[in-house]
Amino acid sequence: MSTNTATPTRSERADAITVILYAAAALVIVGIVTVMRALDTFRADGIAWSIPIDEQPIEATVDSGSIPVEGIAQQAMVLAPDVNAVSVAAIIAALALWALAALAIIAAVALVAWNFLRGRFFVRGNARAFDVIGWTLVLAPLLIVMLETMGRNGVTAALGLSAAEPAHPIEFWAIAPIFATGVTVGLIAVAFRRGIRVQQERDSLADDTRGLV
Repeated sequence: MSTNTATPTRSERADAITVILYAAAALVIVGIVTVMRALDTFRADGIAWSIPIDEQPIEATVDSGSIPVEGIAQQAMVLAPDVNAVSVAAIIAALALWALAALAIIAAVALVAWNFLRGRFFVRGNARAFDVIGWTLVLAPLLIVMLETMGRNGVTAALGLSAAEPAHPIEFWAIAPIFATGVTVGLIAVAFRRGIRVQQERDSLADDTRGLV
């Protein structure tokens, strides 16, 4: 029997089942959050978007108007009608890409957990799953930032504000931890492939030894 397959311990089974259950719950949450984000963005009066404003004191209420508060406003939610079609498409694509990226990662994690549950550890399926997770974490945030920048520029143009601007470097720095996580997961995929090759070499050597006996 290949050493790629082993009987998982009770603890490993419990961990794998827990991950699969969490993945199932995460799928539901992603669906709900995606719908809520879409409804919150696309409204009857236009596209809702948060933009920076000049700092100014405000008075507002919280807890359904029961508690008055005072503070400094730095951003405002605006409603922009008549946003150009390209920007609308970019906003839709950003929302869709966020959902698809989350689903891809959840599915890949669930696949690894399922393989672990069956005692399949160093197998190509797990290495490919880590590839999916790594590349998704690296590429999806970059694309989402660029798409959201296109969408924001369309919103500001519809409001008659300043000309379109490229994505600010600080936006890319904000996703640096996600990028680093993706690179780390990619290294795990490399390690798994190395483990697969080592086990294949051991299996081959074991087969040759049995043939000699």
